[in-house]
Formats: sequence, structure tokens, C-alpha cells
Amino acid sequence: MENQTIRALLSKINRAWSNPVQVAYGQWGRWFPASLFARYQDMAVAAGLDRVYFILSFDCDTPEDVEVVWSVHSRLLDMGICPDYAVPGELLLSGEKTYRRIRETGARFLNHGYYMHAWFDPDAGEFRSCFFYDQLPLTKIQEDVRRGDACLREVMGEHPEGFRAPHFGTFQKPHQIRFLHDLLRELGYRFSSSTMPQTALQRGPVIRVDGLWEIPVSGMASAPTSIFDTWGFFRAPNRQRTPLDYGVEGHHLAERYAGFTGGLLNIYGDPCHIHDAPIFFATMDQLAKMATPITFQHFLDRITGTNQEPHLDPPDWNEPRIVPGSTRLDQMVDSARIRPTKTNR
Repeated sequence: MENQTIRALLSKINRAWSNPVQVAYGQWGRWFPASLFARYQDMAVAAGLDRVYFILSFDCDTPEDVEVVWSVHSRLLDMGICPDYAVPGELLLSGEKTYRRIRETGARFLNHGYYMHAWFDPDAGEFRSCFFYDQLPLTKIQEDVRRGDACLREVMGEHPEGFRAPHFGTFQKPHQIRFLHDLLRELGYRFSSSTMPQTALQRGPVIRVDGLWEIPVSGMASAPTSIFDTWGFFRAPNRQRTPLDYGVEGHHLAERYAGFTGGLLNIYGDPCHIHDAPIFFATMDQLAKMATPITFQHFLDRITGTNQEPHLDPPDWNEPRIVPGSTRLDQMVDSARIRPTKTNR
């Protein structure tokens, strides 16, 4: 995992060097988050969002996920949340029975490529990331996307509408995003959710690019350009954030977005990270009470079906809700504030 940590650090340095705008937005979010979020809300309202929506999706990147995904899914359904799923084709085939069962509840599946992009290291006893698009020839990426598309058609019997790139944080350069969007348009896709929180803060929560929608993932309240995911709080090696910190961040996001007249929380994680974490489910429950839970497909149906389709200039890639009250999550957050937390092993 040390190599992965070093790679992540080098990736951050490279992105900062190649994308000074990202650095600027990061500093803006650090020092003046209120003004940054106010600008974001203005763009959301201008895009036609009439309330705050909440999309939850899961990347199921390892066999560990299929073992717990049904229990996670059914528990969220009881809260009124129906997540979307991004599963590599090889894992979709091996977990076909479980994932079909999930599809029957109304959940939708995004193309997440075909090949597994994690391998099991027996010495470390854990899965490690691999198959990074930024390290592959474009022909191999095309093959992965097309085979993933064919696999979804075979397993689910339907045309996939959305795509999420594996390890998308490393595939953010302008020419990489353009290549991906061109390929998805060729395949007849409706949307992608493969960009970082900075894109939402810079361009808005939903962006139309030559007929294709891009829906960036959301960031944290305390660090708006950093992804609010489960890896960094529940599973990352040598992590400095804890599961209770996840609840605190979720609480702050709920407080921030509760005052918005329009917006989108696009949250994602991995089932195997949180299947036994009460703080995760409490956080999702709070967000679902503050915002309107919805899937990617129904979100796009909603904002385009009113004859007020959001109109945003194509981005230059170069460059009534319930305010949460006293809940179990609030009690967890209060507890996290008044007592020290221990970092999980």
C-alpha cells in the first residue's frame, strides 16, 4: 500500500502542476467556502434545479462487494434511497445473480468498464488498485468501455445510459475527458459521472457537453474540492480521517445544502467499506431527509422533462426540504466532537 500512497501523492502533485485552476479552487474552498458554495448554488438554480437532489452510487470493484451489497442495498431501500451501481464486467458476470436481484428493485447500473481494476495481494491480505486509464493506450480504454457495454447488455438485457471511469481521479486531463465523452456519445450514452468536485464548483452540478451530460461527484463541506467518499474514511491505509469524521462531514454537508434552493449531492462509495458501519447509514438517512433521493436516470428525466432543460455553455476543458433535527447521527457527531477518536487499523 506504500506504493499506492506514493502514487496518490505524485498524482496530486502532477494534477496541481498541470491544472493551476484546481489549486485556485482548492484554496478558495479552504479560505472562503461560503462564497464558493454560494456561486455553486447560483449555477445550480440557473441550470434548472428546483431543489436539492441526492444521488448515491456504489462502485463495486472487488469480490468483497458482492458478498455484502444486497444487505447494504436493502437497508438503504428501507430509507427511501435506491443507489446506482458501477460494476466492472468481469465482476458483474461472477455476481450476476445478486446484481440482477438488485436491478429488479429499480436500481440502475453504469458501465464501469469490463476488466477488474483491483488485484488481491496475498502478502498484504488486501486488494490493490490497477488498470489505471491514464497508464493505458487509448485502444485499450476503448476496448474496456465497449466490452463493459456489451457485458451490461448481456447481463441486464438493456442499453446502459451512464458510465463511470475506473479510478477516474487519475483521468482528468482535458484531452482525456474529451476522449471519454466522444466515445460515450458514439455508444449512445446519456451521461457520465467521471469528474471531480472541482468541475461542479467551476461549471455547475450538471453539465451538458454536445448532447452528453457530465455529473461530477461531490466534495466535502470542509474541503469542497476533495471527494466525499468511503475509502478515505473507512479503508485507506494510514488514513487520518475516521468513520466518525465521515458522520461529521455528512452533518456539515446537510447543514450547508439545507439552505440551498437548488443543488445536487452526488455521493459515492464502496459497499465493502461500509456494510457494517452504522455511521454511514445514519449519514445517508440524514442526507435523504434533507434532500430528494433520486437516481441518475430520474434526475436527468426530472430536469429535462419540464421544457426547461438546463442550458450551459459547453465547458472549456482546458481550463421544500426538511432541515435535519435531533437524530441518531447528531448524537454520533456530538460524541465525535467531545471525545478523541482512534484511527482504525
